[in-house]
Amino acid sequence: MKRFISIMLAISLIFVVAYADTDEKDEKTYINIGLYYGNSAKTSVEITCDEETKTVNAEDIENSEEFESDNEIVSVNGTKYRGSIVVNKNSSGLLTVINRVDIEDYVASVIASEMSPSFNVEALKAQAVCARTYALRNKGKHSAYGFDLCTSTDCQTYKGISGESEKCTRATEETKGVVMTYKGAYVEAVYSATSGGYTEDVENVWGSDIPYLKAVEDTYESKSVYGSTWEKELTADEVTKLMNDRGYNIGNVTDIQVVSTSEHGAVLELKIVGTNGEKVFKKESCRWALNTNSQAYTVTPQYAEKKKLQSLFAYGGRALPKKVTVITAKGKSTVSLEGLFIKGSTQIQFDSQTDGVPTTYKLEGRGYGHLVGMSQNGANGMAEAGFDYEEILKHYYKGIDIN
Repeated sequence: MKRFISIMLAISLIFVVAYADTDEKDEKTYINIGLYYGNSAKTSVEITCDEETKTVNAEDIENSEEFESDNEIVSVNGTKYRGSIVVNKNSSGLLTVINRVDIEDYVASVIASEMSPSFNVEALKAQAVCARTYALRNKGKHSAYGFDLCTSTDCQTYKGISGESEKCTRATEETKGVVMTYKGAYVEAVYSATSGGYTEDVENVWGSDIPYLKAVEDTYESKSVYGSTWEKELTADEVTKLMNDRGYNIGNVTDIQVVSTSEHGAVLELKIVGTNGEKVFKKESCRWALNTNSQAYTVTPQYAEKKKLQSLFAYGGRALPKKVTVITAKGKSTVSLEGLFIKGSTQIQFDSQTDGVPTTYKLEGRGYGHLVGMSQNGANGMAEAGFDYEEILKHYYKGIDIN
């Protein structure tokens, strides 16, 4: 899940109640998920309700139309969703397709898409509360398109019914309605896959000062999980291409420097030097600058075989040449060395060498994701060690309430 935090906590207090979209008849809270919109908007879609498939064309929709079925399962282009499907015609005359779904059904699908269903059920419950809290706090994020959240990691991964699993549905049911709050506001319930030993202070990633998103030790996260530690090598040419592709015309890359790090090793400032200049990256941009798994890494330059410029040899014993030419400021002169002896008995060699410009850079890091908030693999480690979902959440989000 990717999340850029820019909303102040004081402002977020407004949204705790304001975004409740509850149908009083069945007491369900609905959320609108964008399936096709913007560049993915369609000229037509196939919708199946109650085993009847209909092709919906843009010219057939005046403004908006909702499609429902008796069993509350609707298919769009072959993918099944719970709830109903709303089709809106946008200003370009294309179809924006939205899934209006009960938030509990949404959460059940998100869990299995964001976390392995094989995880301990207490970890899955923690993920359920995170997903539910995130959805409610960020409801209306894509209001410009007419819905709340999208299906990608920009919000939370959502795959409809295909994303569900029995274990994840159980975790959802056993935490129904449970959310995290801080001083009455929904928590910014961000999470990532693996921390590699420590989560990170949100201020060192997105620049926000949020009291409950501080670095914590991930004691129970296994060192064998994916992304706990990682290595990556980049050639100077590859880094040069990365910079050029992003519009940074610094010439051929000659050096990469980690200027500063956080207490636990997350890169806070990265400098990339080229023949035409340099580019400095800060905080989260230090991750995508080199397309690394996380922001916590070191950079070690690798050189080609060192080039020997010159060598000076000295031997113990009598000098071998009878004569040697000496060049001085006054010109050349020939000196007889027949009576010259060099003190010592061991051969001595003095080499003058150069490292030159690095040809590759070795990156060694830990963690997978932005490192802020709950580590999913760490949560599973805690669950396996006997902690329940509330204890897991209160470890990663300090000072929060669970209700």
